Amino acid sequence: MRHPNITPTKKQHLAWQALQDKETTVVVYGGAAGGGKSWLGCEWLIVMSYFFPGTRWFIGREELKRLRSTTVLTFYKVLKHHKVPTGEWTYNGQDHYFQCSNGSRIDLLDLKYLPSDPLYERYGSEEFTGGWIEEGGEVNFGAYDTLKSRIGRYMNVEYGILGKILITCNPKKNWLYTEFYKPFKSSILKAGIKFIQAYVTDNKYLDENYINSLKSITDKSKKERLLKGNWEYDDDPSTLCEYDAIVAILSNDHVNHGTKYITADIARMGSDKALIGVWSGWRLIERVSFDVSKTTEIQSAINNLRNKHAIPKYHCIADEDGVGGGVIDNTGVVGFINNSKALNDENYYNLQSQCCYKLAEQINESQIYIECELSPQEREDIKEEMEQLKSYQSDNDGKLRILPKEQIKDNIGRSPDWRDMIMMRKYFDLNAPLQPAPQKQFRGIQRPSTW
Repeated sequence: MRHPNITPTKKQHLAWQALQDKETTVVVYGGAAGGGKSWLGCEWLIVMSYFFPGTRWFIGREELKRLRSTTVLTFYKVLKHHKVPTGEWTYNGQDHYFQCSNGSRIDLLDLKYLPSDPLYERYGSEEFTGGWIEEGGEVNFGAYDTLKSRIGRYMNVEYGILGKILITCNPKKNWLYTEFYKPFKSSILKAGIKFIQAYVTDNKYLDENYINSLKSITDKSKKERLLKGNWEYDDDPSTLCEYDAIVAILSNDHVNHGTKYITADIARMGSDKALIGVWSGWRLIERVSFDVSKTTEIQSAINNLRNKHAIPKYHCIADEDGVGGGVIDNTGVVGFINNSKALNDENYYNLQSQCCYKLAEQINESQIYIECELSPQEREDIKEEMEQLKSYQSDNDGKLRILPKEQIKDNIGRSPDWRDMIMMRKYFDLNAPLQPAPQKQFRGIQRPSTW
């Protein structure tokens, strides 16, 4: 393979250019199934191993077992395609690495998240020339974050080559979406990162039967992701809201006006953002946001909105956790305690979980409308945060629980402030005061209430 005859697809060619340039350190090759991702990864590492003898590379996946049962087979197919003589590559099944006769080596890494090793310190002292993360959507962000610091450390200076990571993936609404696809879509990718969107139709070598099998998928989310390469659909079975219903909350102008309320998500200790919303029924008609705020400013904003819209204090609610307690004391509004008991003895882990589940129902029934003016970024933030309405492991009592905020922060890189502000509106539906019974009529005359 001294002079390999590489015949890539157009999208693979773009990836090869990025993998060979002098600026790019991270190449993300993602999209629909069948885009030639695994072939690209294997071919790149084999070629680099030959051209730079004695170098060290890696292939990582969430489970080593799956890496061995799929990617290793593709690796041998690539060797056969290029007519590499038998014996030039050997596989060590005990320590899991490919050894080339010229001294280059490719390690197979198990990137499974371990609670005992959340920072992936097991790879913290490794040194690699470069490497490839296969099926990146399955992999925890911490693995990528650690491995990108371990490349460029093995004979890169001697050969004058950059340390590069190739990530191949199908669309996934996790760190890949926020770190790469979303900035790519907005043309704000960081320097040194290239994103190549690949579709099944880009691969001229693909069997037509494979494409037909993708077309036959009945699950809409899976079909959008794997056939069309659509990053906006989430295939997580714990997701509570349909994606189309989430998008519709920005256009559901059929939702009726009604009783007015105010909900306020107040910045906690160590946070700097606050959101206040004014509701007419389930229409969000006005919002005030603070990137940096003092509690006195939030109190003033709540009082001003109350007076402007003639909203009584008992129709206003604010997050009582953290510094919110002071705001509640000084404004007299209702306090929302996330970890308090669910209302009406319903089977939820806490009040926050109850309101989030009920909010998801409201979204799926197309009974919420964000009417107020929003920036494009705010619209994207709302959709992204509503997609984080997901079920989480039940406790020993089997109570319904929502995905914890700490994990949401890991998924999207920030606190779900919009979700929290909107979620609290559900409190007033669950805690609605009992309405007086209608007075009976007697011979056309209203019956006195004392009867």
